[in-house]
Amino acid sequence: MEQGDILTELLEDARPQRSQTVESNDLTDGVVLYDSSSEVAHHLNPVATLVWELCDGRTVSDIVQAVSEVLEIPDHDAESVVSETYGQLSASRLLV
Repeated sequence: MEQGDILTELLEDARPQRSQTVESNDLTDGVVLYDSSSEVAHHLNPVATLVWELCDGRTVSDIVQAVSEVLEIPDHDAESVVSETYGQLSASRLLV
C-alpha cells in the first residue's frame, strides 16, 4: 500500500472543513487564501483550489470521488491529489 493510499484510508471518514479565519480571493489561476489568525497568505493552483472548495464537511472519500470526476482521472490518482493537497492545507492550518 502506498503512502497516499494509507493516508486516504485513515482519513476516508474525516470531514475536513475550511477554517473560519481564512478569507478566499479568486484569481484566474487559482485562489489566494489569507489566514487572519497567522497573517499568512497562500496561493493555491486550480487543482488545490478544487480540493479546498470541496472541504465543506463532506468526507475525504467523497472529495476523492468528486476530484476524480471533475478532473476526469482514475480514483487512485485522485487519492494522491487529495492526500497531498489535504496534507498541505492541514499543515498550513487552513482546515479544521
